[in-house]
Amino acid sequence: MIVLVTGAAGGVGRLLVPELRGEHELVLTDRAHAPGVVPGDLADPDFLRGVVAGADAIVHLAGDPNPSRGWDRLRVPNADMVAHVLDAAVAAGVGRVVLASSVHASAGYVDAGRTPVREDWPAWPCCPYGAAKVFAESLGRAYAYQWGLSVVCLRLGGVRERPAARSWLPGWLSPGDLGRLVRAALRANVDYGVYHGISANTGALWDRSLAGAELSYRPVDDSARYAGEVADDLAAKPDPAARPRWGFAHLS
Repeated sequence: MIVLVTGAAGGVGRLLVPELRGEHELVLTDRAHAPGVVPGDLADPDFLRGVVAGADAIVHLAGDPNPSRGWDRLRVPNADMVAHVLDAAVAAGVGRVVLASSVHASAGYVDAGRTPVREDWPAWPCCPYGAAKVFAESLGRAYAYQWGLSVVCLRLGGVRERPAARSWLPGWLSPGDLGRLVRAALRANVDYGVYHGISANTGALWDRSLAGAELSYRPVDDSARYAGEVADDLAAKPDPAARPRWGFAHLS
């Protein structure tokens, strides 16, 4: 399978690409220059058409990863650009698009104490960043319905080699499990779906039953192994009542 990975030089992309190599032929792109990456701006229609041509699947990671942004900063990279990529995928005959969503799309349940959050519950974003991810998921569903494009939305947790702080423990996604998740999303027999992407963490706040049943995602890493090593970051927040009060939003 020829897989185009957008945002390949970003924080998640740098951890994912080594996990996909050897199983798929990769085409990597990013606005930033990096070894093996085709530099360019997905907002350029000619560049986008050229980089999508010939791809069997797209893993769309590109976007603004900062959950503290307001809508004015998020609309173009996290909403408009998703539409451009989906349009290009349909025009090029791409079979599947894997969209990088975020657990921020359902973190309102965590703030309300309704956990573990199920994948089949209605979205409840905790912030404009989460709302932008919900928009991307909904747009993906529309393209799946109208044009038959297979779209798999992955609500990723905090992706780092190890949890950055104690608040990351329930929603951490290890690089190895990230690779397992995306590989599963690329091969699963799914027309459209939304799935939580976290590791096999003790005390997880997000259920991943659908990811297991429909994608055959089987994570193996548990953030509990780092519980005695990571710092407690919650006390460092200037306003303990500020939302989001859960997890890793301020560290992403």
